[in-house]
Amino acid sequence: MHGEVTVPRFGRGTYEMYAATTAAIFAIENITLNDSIENDMATKAEQRLFVAAVYRAANALCKRYGLDSIHPLFVTAQAAIEAGWKLNADGSNNLFGITKGSSWTGEVKLCLTREIFGVPDKKFYDPERVVSVTPLSGGRYEYRVHRLFRVYPDLQSCLDDHLAILRKPGYADAWPYRYDPEEFARRIVDTVGAKYATDPNYARTMISVIGTVRKIVTELKLAS
Repeated sequence: MHGEVTVPRFGRGTYEMYAATTAAIFAIENITLNDSIENDMATKAEQRLFVAAVYRAANALCKRYGLDSIHPLFVTAQAAIEAGWKLNADGSNNLFGITKGSSWTGEVKLCLTREIFGVPDKKFYDPERVVSVTPLSGGRYEYRVHRLFRVYPDLQSCLDDHLAILRKPGYADAWPYRYDPEEFARRIVDTVGAKYATDPNYARTMISVIGTVRKIVTELKLAS
């Protein structure tokens, strides 16, 4: 970012929470909205802005659905990994890298991404297309591929859809652990049921980022 903070396209209530918390974050980081953030504090400031927005929205979702929801630490960490700590960077509000799938009838966006598969000739259909395939160890292959991703009108719509996906029967084995962020991260990519991500290091990365998010939530006093 160069001298400004890009405001994500949230609903009014979420934006107000975001704006109120932003001032506290910049006070903690000892920077101002007019400062250039191309310095050693950039990553920390960006992470705090991201957590302030997404954790608050995920926590509100948790309160709305009660036990039929997922721990906001998990939700925020997964969004951070998939979105690279960027709030609505491409205008799609798709923080979780959710591909179109067969049931989606809404707007989509074609984006270049990286995925790992166990075959060298995975098929994709126009307009999705493979850019390159690189062999990895263990009989895996890294694909650089253009995929269709879902586009959401706002953050809340994205969080609702993410919750609906993880409620599906394919994740039934993981669902009982939804309030244990680290264990839920392991279960959604294990060998039982559906597999959320193709990266073999996904669970390890998730657990590390959950720890980072937990620390930020504590520092910013976001938990309630």
